[in-house]
Amino acid sequence: MSPSRLVIVSYLLLLGVVAVKAEKASEWYDAGDFLKLNFPMGQTVSFLAWSLLDFPTAYADAGTATPALNNIKLAATYLMKCHIGEYQYVGQIGNPGTDHSYWGRPEQQTGTRPAYTYTKETTASDLLGSVSAALTSSSLVLAGSDAALSKEMLTHATALYAWGKAYPGLYNAAYSSATYVYWSSRYVDKLMYAAAWLFRATGDAAYATDAYAFWQSAGSGDIYTGWDSTFAPAINLLLKLASEGKTVPGKAAYEKWIVSSFLSAWQTADGNWSIIKTPKGLTYPSWSKWGNLRYSNNAAFMTIMRASYSSVNKATNIAWAKSQLDYALSTTGRSFVCGVGTGFPLQPHHRSASCPNMPAACGWDQFYSAASSPQTLTGALVGGPPNGDGTYVDLRSDYISNEVAVDYNAGFTGALAGYIALA
Repeated sequence: MSPSRLVIVSYLLLLGVVAVKAEKASEWYDAGDFLKLNFPMGQTVSFLAWSLLDFPTAYADAGTATPALNNIKLAATYLMKCHIGEYQYVGQIGNPGTDHSYWGRPEQQTGTRPAYTYTKETTASDLLGSVSAALTSSSLVLAGSDAALSKEMLTHATALYAWGKAYPGLYNAAYSSATYVYWSSRYVDKLMYAAAWLFRATGDAAYATDAYAFWQSAGSGDIYTGWDSTFAPAINLLLKLASEGKTVPGKAAYEKWIVSSFLSAWQTADGNWSIIKTPKGLTYPSWSKWGNLRYSNNAAFMTIMRASYSSVNKATNIAWAKSQLDYALSTTGRSFVCGVGTGFPLQPHHRSASCPNMPAACGWDQFYSAASSPQTLTGALVGGPPNGDGTYVDLRSDYISNEVAVDYNAGFTGALAGYIALA
């Protein structure tokens, strides 16, 4: 099995391991802690669902189609169950300050786990848009295996989108002391992304019109892609639908932006739009010192998506995406993917991974230990070099460059699947 296929297999298995029965239902924790954060989780689920929808042969070839489907079903069901009333949505479980003061196993954690619920009075358009996109994409994935659940998810996705559109505002305005770990700077991109998915699922032209209105209100889009910026995903999705014959308002504007701004910035990496490249090839935003491999591999996923529906510079786009995957997978002399490649991380910032097998105790002694983590998170991508080649240190205490997170792996997995399908 090739390294790319191995990573897809191992990452999906990893998701299955970290999904535990918790306060409301089974779901993934966000990273090396035990917070359940629906805002970044929405983007993560939609990326995984998208890659399975558009690159099914890659998952089939890797023998991971069923694990992928099961993981999407688990996470999306949780996101749906958090919609507990027409205008009530549980967006987060766990307080960062309290949770981060604990080091150990999730099943041994004690104390309160606050749930942060949003209503019409506590705006959350960004959160609701992200979750709506996750539920819509998941409903499409599940349509062939669980029609009833697929329909239920689409119903919730439609309602959450309508709520977010009708009552605009940022989710961190209500609970800033709890949501600061995944801060949101705007909401129009998340609503645009949600509208694009609803257009794909329903064919209702009103959603395509909405998406273009959100784009026009933004004026332009961020070049980076992640939980706080979904312009590129929305535009790629809309342009793909246009390539299939759908009428997409704003198509010319989208095409100009994806080619002249997004692809140009990432592939030139000359500082335009703040995108730079290290001598060994890592491409990332110059302002970022945290999770740079997330940004490079999300860009790789978007570039692969572009190649999937457009023949313009297709080979160049695939090759550039591969260069970012290669950087993560040790072509520079070390791997940034746990358990895969040469010199992979031995001390990822992850509580459970640092714990010895039961019944041995696990606590802050394991955090401070100089030993390798006894559990290998095979397939997990760490944040990577914070400030260029040679700045990464494999230390458990370094949560900036050595933590793992499901949103780190989302674009990485999608880019791998796309590369396998297209190369």
